[in-house]
Amino acid sequence: MNVEEIKELMTLFNESNMTEFHLSNEEFEVQFSKREEYPQVVSNAVAPVANVASPVVEVAPVNAASSAEAQETPQVATDAKYITSPIVGVVYLQSSPDADPFVQVGKQITSNDTVCIVEAMKIMNEIKSDFNGEVVEVLVENGQMVDFGQKLFAIR
Repeated sequence: MNVEEIKELMTLFNESNMTEFHLSNEEFEVQFSKREEYPQVVSNAVAPVANVASPVVEVAPVNAASSAEAQETPQVATDAKYITSPIVGVVYLQSSPDADPFVQVGKQITSNDTVCIVEAMKIMNEIKSDFNGEVVEVLVENGQMVDFGQKLFAIR
């Protein structure tokens, strides 16, 4: 199948009432979808993904020389630890659109609690806390794109 044939398939698919189309053989695989569903968390995947433990970043005390910077960006607390994203992807703060968030400000969490999901390459990765504490700030919004190492939650 060449590029022109794939483009023709895409055009036909877009003009049709179909929501999904899948074609494969030994040489190629083509899949189209018009559905915009909220991703579901799959606990038993074909290629299992280990629970990704997020790196911990500790905040150093703010110097007096950087007081102008401190006024521009709100600081949580100098004793806060951060749960950061171990991968690039889309963060989900709840398991489904109608579910409660995994964590909220004020919630006590323990080590190994799931705090969010980061979707990367259609795989849902549960992000777990490495330590105990209280969530003092949620630093991302549901559905937001996050980078590797980006701070997700402040924990004290």
